[in-house]
Amino acid sequence: MSLFAKLFTGIVVAAFATGVLAQNSRLACDDPENTKLATIATLIDVMGNVLVSDAAGMATATDKQRIKNYVRVTTTSRASVTISFDCGCDVRLKENERLDVEGPRQCPALLAAVKAVPIGAPIGAVAASAGVGSNTALLVAGVGVGAILLIRNNRNQSPN
Repeated sequence: MSLFAKLFTGIVVAAFATGVLAQNSRLACDDPENTKLATIATLIDVMGNVLVSDAAGMATATDKQRIKNYVRVTTTSRASVTISFDCGCDVRLKENERLDVEGPRQCPALLAAVKAVPIGAPIGAVAASAGVGSNTALLVAGVGVGAILLIRNNRNQSPN
């Protein structure tokens, strides 16, 4: 075998090995580089009505859908999904649960971030925080609706 053939073969083998290593290497779940990636996880085993929401809005999830950082995945009644993070962590959501995908976080923190969605609560609703009672929330909501009604003042149009 000529020197050129040996050199060419060596380059091809090295390039292949580098490519295989790059494919098999993944960032740790708590690596800050995860925030720079376009997507960080895949939704698998989507069963029932699973929703994905971000700043742009909410949409129904599909199997094998890639998701980005800073989205919320919510399951409804009789729904479930597995969020398979690229770092190797799998988070399973059962019915009426949600996960705010926010990285970088270690796998135990991702698993602990699963929250129950109160039955009967509107999708995307957030429970009142400590210190703000339900009466206060109702008062604020009532004032808001009252203000809209006063502004409309018998005009036949949508408040949007």
